[in-house]
Amino acid sequence: MECLLCNKRISFQLSLKDIFSFREIIMPVLCAKCKESFVCWDDHGCAGCGRNNTGKNSSLCADCQTWKKLYGWYLHHRGLYRYNEAMKEYMQRYKFNGDYRLREVFQRELSKVVNEQKADLIVPIPVTSTTMQTRGFNQVVGLLREVPYQSILGTRASSKVAQSSKTKEERLTTKQPFILKSPEEVINKRILLVDDVYTTGRTLYHAAVLFKQAGCKEIGSVSLAR
Repeated sequence: MECLLCNKRISFQLSLKDIFSFREIIMPVLCAKCKESFVCWDDHGCAGCGRNNTGKNSSLCADCQTWKKLYGWYLHHRGLYRYNEAMKEYMQRYKFNGDYRLREVFQRELSKVVNEQKADLIVPIPVTSTTMQTRGFNQVVGLLREVPYQSILGTRASSKVAQSSKTKEERLTTKQPFILKSPEEVINKRILLVDDVYTTGRTLYHAAVLFKQAGCKEIGSVSLAR
């Protein structure tokens, strides 16, 4: 076996216990060095997004304070990994270069976390039709394995400027890009939004507003990185 990121050979040996356990055998997809380059978040930061930079007199970071002031509520968000250089390079290869094999790097881990959340509807953030045609896949859906998600969120435009190419100020002032296809399906439901990267939260808040307006009971979110 070879590491999906650096192609270094991975040594892996099955034991008799593995063979006769009748459970799925999970083969490693990353070498130790590549795996160590990704850094997990702890749970001791902002009560909203989990960042470490909360104010002295608040449990929320500046961005989440802005969202709470704007909407009167804030998202409870969980991100698995820090968006460091290793994650940035991974996203470039998987998301922007379209290397679909790389979904396997975090697929099991993210899917486990998503399935553990108490949600009635799991909703991945969609991509535009232009992105789907050029890339060939939705990078968020690609990261989900054996997750019963619902594609009830759509995009207003066929194409858009990528959030990654915008400044923070431009992200915060982005107009609503989504539509909710079946508002009646979310009434009194617990919603979990799933995205690949959380930066300012603009994308997830755009989506969350639609579910709030439709009468959902609760809404939270999970992302691979933030």
